[in-house]
Order: sequence, then structure tokens, then C-alpha cells
Amino acid sequence: MRSRRLILVLLATFAAHGQNDDPAKAVFNKSKDSVFLVYLNDSTGKPSALGSAFVVAPHLLITNAHVADAGSPVLAVGPIRVPLKVLRSDEKNDLALLSVDIDLTSTPLALASAQATPGEEVFAIGNPEGLENTISQGIVSGLRKMGDRDLVQITSPISHGSSGGPILNANGEVVGVAVGMLEDGQNLNFAVPVSFVRALMAQTSTPSLNVTGCAQRIDQINSLITKRSQETYSDDSSSDYQKDTRQLTNLADKTADNCEQPDVLRSLACLGTQSFDVGGSSIKAAQKLVAIKPSPESHAILAYVLYDSAETESFIASLAKDGSPERDQANQAYKTLANQAEREASQITKQATGYSLQVADYVLAGIKKDNNDCRGASSLHSVVASSAPNICGQDLRQSAYLDLVDEADKSGQPDQSEEWFKQYASRYQPAAFQWDAEGDRRWKSQDFATSAIAYEHAASIDKAYDYDYCYAAVAHDFKESTEGDIVLADGRKCIDASVTDTRDSAKGYFQEEVPVVYRDMSSVLESRGVYDQALEYVKESLAAKPDNAWALYYEAKIFDDLHRTSECTAAAKAAIRASDGKYSTMHFVLGSCFFQAEDWAQAADSFRIAAMGDKTDAAAAYNLGLSLDRQGFTADARQWFHEALRRNPDDETKAKILSSLQ
Repeated sequence: MRSRRLILVLLATFAAHGQNDDPAKAVFNKSKDSVFLVYLNDSTGKPSALGSAFVVAPHLLITNAHVADAGSPVLAVGPIRVPLKVLRSDEKNDLALLSVDIDLTSTPLALASAQATPGEEVFAIGNPEGLENTISQGIVSGLRKMGDRDLVQITSPISHGSSGGPILNANGEVVGVAVGMLEDGQNLNFAVPVSFVRALMAQTSTPSLNVTGCAQRIDQINSLITKRSQETYSDDSSSDYQKDTRQLTNLADKTADNCEQPDVLRSLACLGTQSFDVGGSSIKAAQKLVAIKPSPESHAILAYVLYDSAETESFIASLAKDGSPERDQANQAYKTLANQAEREASQITKQATGYSLQVADYVLAGIKKDNNDCRGASSLHSVVASSAPNICGQDLRQSAYLDLVDEADKSGQPDQSEEWFKQYASRYQPAAFQWDAEGDRRWKSQDFATSAIAYEHAASIDKAYDYDYCYAAVAHDFKESTEGDIVLADGRKCIDASVTDTRDSAKGYFQEEVPVVYRDMSSVLESRGVYDQALEYVKESLAAKPDNAWALYYEAKIFDDLHRTSECTAAAKAAIRASDGKYSTMHFVLGSCFFQAEDWAQAADSFRIAAMGDKTDAAAAYNLGLSLDRQGFTADARQWFHEALRRNPDDETKAKILSSLQ
């Protein structure tokens, strides 16, 4: 059995023409001038949908709530479009009462005093697909209860565009309002009973139905924001994403225009901080809130919403091309919004205390930071971090800590930046990208131990940051007290990730760092005497970067350990050539290669360069003495042995030198 659901009908593909004799003609002639086509304009002022409405009193019309919610309603009077205002709405029964400022010559339709009965003849007048004043004839086929709603089932065809039109009895009296049809049903069309129209019109002042309707609109806006966040972005106007965007902006605009409850306005103002498309309505709601309830809290919300919208425009500008109209427009919007936010926040600081003042401090701190006044921004952000205000569901202390981290870093205070991050991490759970940024900051400060830990956190939290294992391995290798096991563990995770992570965005990181990781892993294994594996790793490094001086250096060391003297010499010379000979340790390993080959003269030349390049290297001075002694240059050899002693060698080397001197 196929399921059937009630479909709200707003746009039309079907037009039915009732063509009965006298009753239909009489009803049509009596009512047609009182039924109007209604267009629903989007935020740009263009029609995005249409429906029907009918006159029930001077300046007043009835339509469906789902019609009124679909955009900004305008009345089609011939070629003229007249704005309509939603006075009240009954969301549960899908009704809305509209007002129009012009005098309509149409006679208001009479509302039937009695409920329609099954078998009674009825007529529907509407505007399917914009075909104005289309009449269809049928009967009342039943009174239905669908969920918690009372509906009249009729056989008069209802199509998209007819929603909000009247359902009339044979006397031309309204017995219902066309609302929808069941999909896949035959003549299963529905109307809202006229009793609910009377109830809506009977409300004076601000009715409870309107309050409920406004609150329900906030729920609908929230639902649309959530729904759209789960959709794939598309710029196709017919896509679900764009349809939901139009519905979202229209509903937010209407709520800001028509609702006056402070709680509703406060909620709508805050929703703008969650969705950029609601930003304009958010500001309008915050301004309206200030006008209705001019408290320090209301002013604080307005200042915050303005600043948040300014930051959004700043972000848009950062994504646009230099010199493009989009960037210029976004930058100008940022300046306008930021200036308004600054004025609002500055006024708050003159008269408010407590929570509202803390919000104002946060806004002013953000603007100072945008203007590169890091010292001034830090001073205010420190106050916010200590007071912990919360607005629109946002913990401003959390944001203030991150701003303080960034401001200290930009001010050249890396230790203070780390201290702020530690405080942030002690209270919150940093995201992977925040650990990644901390790793970069500590690397820049050459605090490799902390940098490695931060990178490991980032990679363990989010697989998108698996390449941070590469940076962690290299950072551990840079530490003065290197832990070889950690270098190998992080290095292997890095290599595994480079195989499994096929994202284009990650390829660049792996291509740059994997050869370095192979090199550092090779160094660890060489120091442990695992020469075959070390050689395999260093060759992997050189396969990616053949001219990497340090990879060539480690290759020479491994060949030296393996007593492969000719390969050792070639690798050491290549390392010296690749580094332009600036590292004394590379000359030292070349001297070791020559020494093993018993080429004392070239060994002496290389050790001399190493000893002269690093005047603290006792081993280079001692090996130079040995190479000279093997050539019979005893006096020169004794001179370098004494130099080695002066350089304060370790105990083992010292014993060897003293033995050589004796």
C-alpha cells in the first residue's frame, strides 16, 4: 500500500475550470472580484512563488500561513503590485490574516455561519499557475481529522497556486480555505474550516496565535539551517540547497518584519551568527529589539550581531581575488558594519556594567585586533577571558583565549602565546586544526618538544591531519634528547598515511615531509647499528630528493659503518657538494671514509677542514693528529693532539690522546 501525505500547494501545474450552469456562474460573478493573486517575493524583490487570497473586510485578506511564509507577499492588482503585511497567523491551522494599505473596491466575502456538511455543493476560486480567477466545482466529501488538525475534504480540484483561495457554498459564502491535496490521491483535496478563519479574525491587539506563530517560525528557521547544513552546496537555482536558502531568507525577513516579541527577536538576532544568509534579518531583529526593549543587554546583542556580520564580510573579502569587485564590496561592508558595532559597543562602555560591558569589551577587542592593535586587543581580551560572558550560545571566553594566543604570537611573544594556549587547553578541548596551529607556532619558536606533542594531538584527533605525524617525527628528531622509538613510531604512521590519504590537499605535505622522515628514521637506525634497514630508508629519501645534503650525509655514515669506503667517499663528497661545504660534520665523515681507505693525506685534509670549521670538535682535531702521524709528521701530529686536549674531549677520547702523545 503506498503511503500518502498532505502536500501544501503553492505553485501550479494544473488548471481546472468549473463550467456548471447557473449556480457556478452566480457564485463566480459574485465572488471573482474579491479573490486576488498573491506573489511572494524573495530577498531580492523577485517573485519566487505565488498563491491566492480573498477579501474578508476592508483592507483585510485571508490566505494560508504557508503562502505568507514563502516570501514577502504582494497583491497583484492588474499590473500593480501592492505590498501586504502579515497581521496575524495561525501556524497550526495554516491561516494568515493580511492587511493592505490601499482601498479595495472589492466586496468582502461573507463567512458561512454553519459548518459545511458532506454532500454539500462547493466551489473553489483560485489562481493555479497564475491563471487568475479559475473556478472549480465539487462537493464536500467528508470532515476529516488528520493528526491534530480539522480539515474539510472536498472534490473541487485544488492545484498549486490555489492555496489560500476561498471554498464557497452555493450562496457564495466561505466555508473553508483551500490548503492542500493528498499526493497520489484522486479528488482528495482539503480546506481549512471557516470556523478557524473566524477565530483568527476575532483576535484583537496582539493575539496568542501570533505569538505562537512567531515562535514556530524560529523553530522553522532553525530546522532549515540544520537541513541546509546537511546538503551539498549548489549554485543551481533549482537545487534543494538554493530552494532552502530562499525559504530561509524569506522566512527570516518576514519574522523580523512582523514579529515584535522580545524573545523571538532575540532568537532571530542570534540565528544570524549561525547562518550568513540570515545576517541581514538578524541585524534588523536586533535593532527592533533595541527599539522595543532598550536595555543594556539588547544593545549588547546588537553590538555583537553587527560585529559578527562584519567578521563574515572580512572572511568573504579574504576569499575574493585582489582588486575584484567582490573583495571591494565585502571590504566596504566590513567597514560599515564594524563602525556601527564599534559605536554601539563604545556607548555601552559609557553606561553599562557586568555582562553587557564584557560583551562590549569583546567587540571592541575584535575591532582593535582587525586594526592590528594587538596590545590594545589583548588588554580587553584578557578581561573577557577572566569574566567568561556568554551570548547567543557562544562562550566568549573560549574565543578570547584563542584571540590572545594569536595576538601574543603576532606581537613576537611566543612564550606568552604558549601560556594562553595552555590555559585554553586546560578548560576546553582544542580541535585538530588548533593543535596543528600550536605545533606550527612552537616549531617557529624552535620548541621542538612541545611542537611534536601538538602535532601528535592534531593527527590523533582527526585523520585529515595525519600528515602531522610527519612533522611530529621530524620535531622529535630535532629535540636535544631525541627519543628514537618515538621518531620511528611517528615516522611509520606518517609513511602509512602517505599511502592511504589520497586527498589532493594532502599530497603536497607528504611529498615535502616523507623524504625528511625517511632520512631521520635512517639516522636513528644507523645509530643503533641496524645498517641494512637504515640504508633502505635513506635510499627512499634520496629517491624523492636526490640532492638532499643531509640524506647523503647519513648515507655516507652508513657506508662508513659498513666499511664500504668507495661508496662512503662518493656519498660524503655529494653531501658536501649539495651543501656548498658549509657543514664541518660532512667533512668529518669524508675524513673517516679516507681514513678507512688509509688515504692519510686526504683524510688529514678533510679532518683539518672539520677541525677548523668547528673549533669545539675534539674528535676532528684528534683524527687530524692521527692522520698526520701516519704520514710521519710527528711534530704537527703532537700539536693537534694537544689542541684536541684543549678542546676538552670526553674521557675515552682523552685517554686515546694521552696514549698517542706518550
